[in-house]
Amino acid sequence: MADEYRRKISGEEAQERYIAIVKNKLEFFPKVGKPFKLKVKNKQFEITVEPHEVWSMGPKKPQLNYRIDAKIFWEIFPLHFGQTVHIEKKKDDLYVLT
Repeated sequence: MADEYRRKISGEEAQERYIAIVKNKLEFFPKVGKPFKLKVKNKQFEITVEPHEVWSMGPKKPQLNYRIDAKIFWEIFPLHFGQTVHIEKKKDDLYVLT
């Protein structure tokens, strides 16, 4: 398992204030819905990876995508289109966003 999750922020992520978690990297994080600490600059926030329903063309059922809501830390770490974010795992329940 990697020590870091990297993601280039899309326009939608920046506008809606979240960090998408790709399905093949879910195992890097605690289980969906389980709280963990995310250190952003000098502050810690308790957050979760959340499922998000997305309706797309195809079967008449939603797909699940996963995300971290960035609104809680937006004032000290706003996301911008094209920005690469790094989330490093320090302990089982402590991660650092840079």
